[in-house]
Amino acid sequence: MATNLAADIKAGYRSVESCLTEEELSLVARARDPINTDALERNRLLCEVVCTYRTGPKSVWGPVVLDLLASGLVLMLQGLRPEPPVIDEEEIHQQLILEALKAAAVVPLLPGGRQTRFRLISRTYTSMLRWLAREGRRRRRQVAFESCRELPR
Repeated sequence: MATNLAADIKAGYRSVESCLTEEELSLVARARDPINTDALERNRLLCEVVCTYRTGPKSVWGPVVLDLLASGLVLMLQGLRPEPPVIDEEEIHQQLILEALKAAAVVPLLPGGRQTRFRLISRTYTSMLRWLAREGRRRRRQVAFESCRELPR
């Protein structure tokens, strides 16, 4: 389950990689590099990418944001279980990506990009838990078609 999401995120990034300039590619590479860039700098760079996502073409920068958050999203996915027949793996993947991009669009960013990664992952996780709870409530309210009686007219 998690490997499919990681592969999809990587494929999405590769599809837009050619649209990025050398400077933008360098920015993304530094934001991704845990060895030569410390955590504070990576958060600042992620914040810069999120700001660009908010103002630039979302179709280009969305996959970049998802690629930078991929490890956290994959880790989060391991704790989310499908509930067939209503919620399957693919629906969880789609909802997780939607919530991550929504978080990138609305989460308030702190000065200097402090805690950007944590705030985005945290908002995504909270949104996913709320979505799963809503779907569970909706499913409990539903009645099987066979148990319904036809009302008199």
